[in-house]
Amino acid sequence: MLASDRYTNMIYLDNSATTQVRPEVIDAMLPYMSRSWGNPSSIHALGRDAKDAVTQAREHVAALLNCDADEIYFSSCGTLSNNCALLGRARFAQANDKGRHLITTRIEHPSVAGPCQYLESQGWKVTYLPVNREGFVSLKDLEAQTTSETSIISIMWANNEIGTVQDIASFARFASERNIFFHTDAVQAAGKIPIDLKSLPISSLSLSGHKFHAPKGVGILYVRKLQNIMPIVFGGGQEMGVVPGTEGLSNIVAIGKAAELAGREMNQNREKLLAISKLFKQHLSQVDGLIFTGASLLTQRLPGHVSFVLPGLEGEAIVMRADLKGLCISSGSACHKGIIEPSSVLKAVGLSDQQAKASIRLSASSFNTLDECTEAIELLAKILNAMKLSSDAGLSGAIA
Repeated sequence: MLASDRYTNMIYLDNSATTQVRPEVIDAMLPYMSRSWGNPSSIHALGRDAKDAVTQAREHVAALLNCDADEIYFSSCGTLSNNCALLGRARFAQANDKGRHLITTRIEHPSVAGPCQYLESQGWKVTYLPVNREGFVSLKDLEAQTTSETSIISIMWANNEIGTVQDIASFARFASERNIFFHTDAVQAAGKIPIDLKSLPISSLSLSGHKFHAPKGVGILYVRKLQNIMPIVFGGGQEMGVVPGTEGLSNIVAIGKAAELAGREMNQNREKLLAISKLFKQHLSQVDGLIFTGASLLTQRLPGHVSFVLPGLEGEAIVMRADLKGLCISSGSACHKGIIEPSSVLKAVGLSDQQAKASIRLSASSFNTLDECTEAIELLAKILNAMKLSSDAGLSGAIA
């Protein structure tokens, strides 16, 4: 349950949109908003303390990802990290006469799709790989589309809307064998899927703190040593000039603490979330007409994440009905709020516009208990059955 009194009886299952900040994270960051509030670039005592805190946070993030600390750069969010990686590498490619062909997928987050579309407007060729009904990218398709001009490949590690986890290891190795820069948006994977950058030849990777219990406003960009990107933002040279600007000290401390906790509790959290996924799927399977989206095997999707469509109903209406009952869930992606068009991700996996508009996503976190998830899914199943009965009755009346 949420800590706030206002939301005491509310069950929050929208953790792919954002997560609650952990109390340990708040405790870690508060001193750097009150006592140790110096600028990490200053050489006096306050500044040195701030710099030490940034260094420690960098080490915690590096430990979570199993990489070197000097490969970690702090940013303001996952969106900026994705933009810095893709546009920064494109600048480097152009400056060094490398090919101007980028390969990505049809199910990327807008913070990847947007830079790709921009590069297209600047004369780059961008290939958007299709996915199958479960949202998987085919290595054969990647092989078929790769040419001597391909200099960047960007494939999302785990999808926020349908939960499908890609075989990133195979894609990264394919790119490495051909000396192609490989980026992955791993925002949804942090703290849920083990990430070992010593063993995977990933060139760059992005994370966002608020997806694993740090505050909003801080992200991570990983860039492997000897892989070059050029800055797309210019300023004072912080973060080695890759992401310049005075560091958000308290938020950096927070994401460091969140990374430390995520690494320490990874196995038990995955086991708990997998049990919740099984619970969700077991109850939802009994709803007539419901179609699950994303990977069918729970081991191939984000733990704690279940998504589906129920044709004949509107996803937004389901969300509002659930909200009235104290249950927070999502229809499509929160990043698309205000856009009426069906999700491009759901259309990419072969759903019709009508089916895509009937989408629902449940995403749990370590804060959720099995008991409250049982209560939530039983409540949601009742809501779905009641709405479907009402919809069917209305349709029968219209036909009569």
